[in-house]
Amino acid sequence: MLFLILLLPELLVAENLFQNPGFESTSGFLCNSCTGSLSSDKHGGFHSYKVTGRQHDWAGASQDLHLAAGHTYYFKVHVKILNTVDGKQYHEVQTMLDIVDNNGNHKYDKPGSTKFITPGQWHLVGGDYHIPGNTKSVRFYVQIPEAGVNYLIDDGELTQVQTLSQFASDADKRIDHLRKADLKISLSGSANPSGIKVEVQQTRSEFGWGSAVNVNYIQDSIHKKYQDFFYDLFEWAVLENALKWPGLEHSKGNFQPDNALNAVNSMLAKGIKVRGHNIFWGGSNVVPSWQKSMSGSELKPLLEKHIGDMAKTFRGKFQHWDVENENLHLHFYEDRLQDPHITEWMFREIHRLDPGTQRYLNDYSIVSGGQSAMAYVDQGMHFKSAGVPVSGMGIQSHLGGNVDVSVIKRRLDEVAKVGYPIWITELDINQGDNHRKAQHYEDVMRLYFSHPAVKGVMFWGFWDQRHWRPQAALANGNNVTPNEAGKRVQQLLKHTWRTNESHNISHGQTVSIRAFKGSYKLLVHHNGKVIHTENFSVGQAGNTLKVNLSGSGSNPHVDKVLIG
Repeated sequence: MLFLILLLPELLVAENLFQNPGFESTSGFLCNSCTGSLSSDKHGGFHSYKVTGRQHDWAGASQDLHLAAGHTYYFKVHVKILNTVDGKQYHEVQTMLDIVDNNGNHKYDKPGSTKFITPGQWHLVGGDYHIPGNTKSVRFYVQIPEAGVNYLIDDGELTQVQTLSQFASDADKRIDHLRKADLKISLSGSANPSGIKVEVQQTRSEFGWGSAVNVNYIQDSIHKKYQDFFYDLFEWAVLENALKWPGLEHSKGNFQPDNALNAVNSMLAKGIKVRGHNIFWGGSNVVPSWQKSMSGSELKPLLEKHIGDMAKTFRGKFQHWDVENENLHLHFYEDRLQDPHITEWMFREIHRLDPGTQRYLNDYSIVSGGQSAMAYVDQGMHFKSAGVPVSGMGIQSHLGGNVDVSVIKRRLDEVAKVGYPIWITELDINQGDNHRKAQHYEDVMRLYFSHPAVKGVMFWGFWDQRHWRPQAALANGNNVTPNEAGKRVQQLLKHTWRTNESHNISHGQTVSIRAFKGSYKLLVHHNGKVIHTENFSVGQAGNTLKVNLSGSGSNPHVDKVLIG
């Protein structure tokens, strides 16, 4: 229960504003340009609402709403399509709003949609939407672009997104609870000298902080300043493009992984943990050019060979694989192979070939926009129920100049309900004002660091001369000089969210420290001189160090340190 309170305090009391959200009768929702009836095939309760005879793409279940202008709301419904139209193996289902302003003008907009839905299973559709200030009325409806598709709808939810009025202080309390543990250090033994001091230096964070890097800049000694900035600040890495199929195999059969492999090995040798981004990327404009004219029967053996090549070359080197990048939006391989389950095969195959590496979904517009979070939840739930070996969900965070942590947290909370660990895989904030950008980075990092489902954050680059959005960079110019945002990130990662403390100690005394989880070095000083060092870690259970001193009072030494 404590986990739920930390994760979703506002959702526990949110009022459902839909009328008849369980569709246990025909009241509340109307069938606009269609026929509506109750069905015993339900998602929950006893009935769902069956929609047939649709005459237009917008035809379907609808409800007039009483919503407050200037507020943000979450719209969710469960939908099961009953058929496909000719030539389609799946359909997109959209939640829609007809917004009428005070002058009587209509605006039709989409809070969210779920693509690639096949008949016979319940799917979650929806998203959040900010109601404009001049709104007179709102009508919610479900839309499917193909009018010939019949469907069932059930278990709707409409809730207001609550503003986080004390965000920073509440987040810091969660950080203390989630990211810290109790460390106790005591002194014993035959020697009882004065002038003993214990120092703890955190050498690594349990939470993952990292960045994307360029495959050449991270290796070439001419770019030492680029490398210094990275290694001084981050403990995780991901190659920007060098692992993507077009970069590894420019022409069919010419698989060339050496440059990427050398970069990965170089970072591993320096203690950096690495994510593998990615094995497949199913966009028609990002697959290898030599694949675009191939048939499904020609492609499938190539998929099998490529996943084998990747596993053989990089087995055991990565912490995570991004298996099929942005599969929520991009379906080149599903379409070409006419196999809606090919991504599931990819996950199972890499799990078979490289079982020690975790396997991640990774997608965009999950927290940066309102239209895809529910679709991502739906995908995660379906993969989980099908037993697909998914280890976690990657959320890209390509944010704009205006950051609303209340809305981002709500979207993040929704994805967390799936139950998988979450990594923020591609964080950048495109803001030209470095002072505003610094505050936005701090707010977003605090949100992610304080969320129990999030295990790590990867920046999508840091230097303006090697960044796809230079205004989002943390450092500028030839000397890779940190700007205000970069200085703020350095302060947070190296000081605010790091434990480095020194304490005088004597026999019978216990030093208690609330320490960030991670790896540490203990240094025992006597009159300013280090007489012993010891490595240890602080995990969920904390740790206890018992330092046993022997020797004379003027010349003590540490006999042993009992850990745990």
